[in-house]
Amino acid sequence: MKKVFTSLHRSSRITFVAGWLIIAAVIAASTVLYIGAGQFFDYYSAVDFSEKLLASARPISVAVCASSVGIEYYFKKKKHSSD
Repeated sequence: MKKVFTSLHRSSRITFVAGWLIIAAVIAASTVLYIGAGQFFDYYSAVDFSEKLLASARPISVAVCASSVGIEYYFKKKKHSSD
């Protein structure tokens, strides 16, 4: 896997890593809200917002993967057309 990741174009790697960091932050925020619901935050609004954050993690991950693949495809196509 490391060999595949290092063979990617720099822009694809940056998109991939930054996207997964954003997803990790969204999931962490969802967890904090869910655990703190009722103790630190208003229960119903915290649980509702936590569920919305968690539901948004999947579309974000699809967008990150698709954009990373799209960027890699663009640069590979550009490289092969210039040869």
